[in-house]
Amino acid sequence: MDRTLDRHEQDKVRAARASFFQGQKRRTSTSKDSPLDNLSITSRTSQDTMSSKKFKFSGITSTKPSDTAPKMPLIVRFYDSNVQARDSHGRTQEEILAWPDSKLESCHNYIQMLFPVPEGSAFNWEAPIIDRETMDAFRSRKDLRDRLRLSFERMLDFYGFAVEMKPEQEAEKSEEKDEDATGDNATETQDTTTSKSEATHSFPPGITSYTTPFTYAIIRGPNFRTNSRNWAVRFDHNHLRITRILRCLRILSLQIECEAFFKALKEVYDDDAVKISERSLTYWTRAVTRPLYVAPDDDEIEWLEEWEGEQQ
Repeated sequence: MDRTLDRHEQDKVRAARASFFQGQKRRTSTSKDSPLDNLSITSRTSQDTMSSKKFKFSGITSTKPSDTAPKMPLIVRFYDSNVQARDSHGRTQEEILAWPDSKLESCHNYIQMLFPVPEGSAFNWEAPIIDRETMDAFRSRKDLRDRLRLSFERMLDFYGFAVEMKPEQEAEKSEEKDEDATGDNATETQDTTTSKSEATHSFPPGITSYTTPFTYAIIRGPNFRTNSRNWAVRFDHNHLRITRILRCLRILSLQIECEAFFKALKEVYDDDAVKISERSLTYWTRAVTRPLYVAPDDDEIEWLEEWEGEQQ
């Protein structure tokens, strides 16, 4: 009897044990599935959240640039007194013009900014060049030409020259005396010298900076003897600068200044005490007498040729 009861009890124990483990298995299975379900929900939520975000990176804007935004050339912005843009070396016009003569002499990468031309520079590849938009801006805006004249007159002082405003009648008398003194004995060669009338009428039509009753003249300044030592020699890098200045003045419509500067240079060249090479004078002459589209070194600028054709 006891053995039967014992066996019966044993069966009950086995049944209870089996029931217990089945319940544990169900709870364990539910527990294992729950993290996966939670992960799936979290993942979907995260994706939905990320897809609705807008990422912003430094230097990038989601706003499309306006098509009407001003896009002035650097040369114009550099000479515009309301902008005073800096060149590729971080310098403004005013900063450069405030340099002492020693720095103007030793530094070689500013002249291309002060006096740009349509041709590139072998000495400063970062320098901007004149295009049609730049030329049109200077020819239509007196404020730009006035600022360019400041650069020009600073370089005049650097070379030992000074500006003199003569009454027109006085200037004409002075020119008549010069012509009488030279007479028919003066000989000129092609591409080396030019007569006064040729120099005057070779410039294309455009707005000039000074008008009668005063005449813009360039004379030797009080510092000429000292400052001319840098350039009044057979050849010097300043001769290249002078060629550039002459060409720039013509293109950007400071024609009277260009003509006066060339006249002053020719007088220095004719001075027996000065020995400037004929080659340098040839380039200066080309800069003021050739059609604008032909550079002194024979490069031809297509858009300038088209512009000159429009003026005829």
